[in-house]
Amino acid sequence: MKKKLIVTDIDGTLVNDQKEIMPETKHELKKLIAQGHRVVLCSGRSINGLKDYLMTLGLWAMPDEYAITFNGGNVFDLATMKSIDAHYLSADQAIEADQLAKQLRVGDTLVAASQKSYAVSSQMNDQALEDIRDSQLVPVETDNYDFLEGENIQKCLWTDEPDRITTVAKQIPAKYFDEFQIVGSGPIFLEFLPQDSSKGNAVHHLAQRLNVDLKDVIVFGDEENDLSMFKVAGTAVAMWNARDEIKEYADQITVADHNHDGIGKTLKLMFE
Repeated sequence: MKKKLIVTDIDGTLVNDQKEIMPETKHELKKLIAQGHRVVLCSGRSINGLKDYLMTLGLWAMPDEYAITFNGGNVFDLATMKSIDAHYLSADQAIEADQLAKQLRVGDTLVAASQKSYAVSSQMNDQALEDIRDSQLVPVETDNYDFLEGENIQKCLWTDEPDRITTVAKQIPAKYFDEFQIVGSGPIFLEFLPQDSSKGNAVHHLAQRLNVDLKDVIVFGDEENDLSMFKVAGTAVAMWNARDEIKEYADQITVADHNHDGIGKTLKLMFE
């Protein structure tokens, strides 16, 4: 069998609700890696937020292995821990996205840099704090934009109740979609990314670097921010637990959800 590039989202996909890789999924991924297939983790998290999972799969600090972070904003070489493809927001863009959130009365706005996440004149809710900590970003509350100086700004993240996020997403003026890549990354999150930053672009870039035909790329995801990689991959697999509007874009659906080894069981069937 021709070697495949297997790319998987993390939250709601690779890991269960306890943020753990299920046993069968770990077994199948490690088996495929041993057989020479490529496995790449692709997430909205920072690189430190992926470290434990990469170590579990034996990929951390290994030569010729890669990871995609910040929803395609950074592609890391895991041997050197250097970025091979990076996209950042300008300070003016971060301020613009933050001020729009305040204008639309979004609950919280977080400006994520390489290792820190800043909340500007805001009170972060418990769910947002938990997810930030999962990503290994240090949350810092501030009342000004001085922190932007010298920072590599990866994204501006809006967070609120699910119904509220859905509502404000429809209120964003059209001009912002020309300036930013705007995607949902979970029920309570809306992300403002650099215009050329997406999981799909990162997967395409990495496939070219590894000399893998896109038809030999398999991707797994469950949210709106995964759709860009669904569009470029030869095989797009939506999680059983994904919303119906996400499943519509997939070539197939996992045979179980993320809490019941969805990826592991599906890969076992695909590679029998």
